[in-house]
Amino acid sequence: MTTREKLDRLVDQLSEPSLKAEYARLLREREIDRQVVHSYERTPQFESDGWGDLKKTNESSRRSVLQRLDDEERAAGHGPW
Repeated sequence: MTTREKLDRLVDQLSEPSLKAEYARLLREREIDRQVVHSYERTPQFESDGWGDLKKTNESSRRSVLQRLDDEERAAGHGPW
């Protein structure tokens, strides 16, 4: 039996509301699949993003905190060490 014949037999067995519900389910499933593919195209696996290099992120955060502390000390009237 061909796929077309199997599909025709299935369509004959289902009521119209069941066919509409199944069609709606397939459309939702296709949209979810499309969104998943789009996310992988936007950010492929194994390519670093903003968090990909933790050492670089850590260094940047450390410098930012130390700079803010220096600014606070100078604003309070303290000179550099």
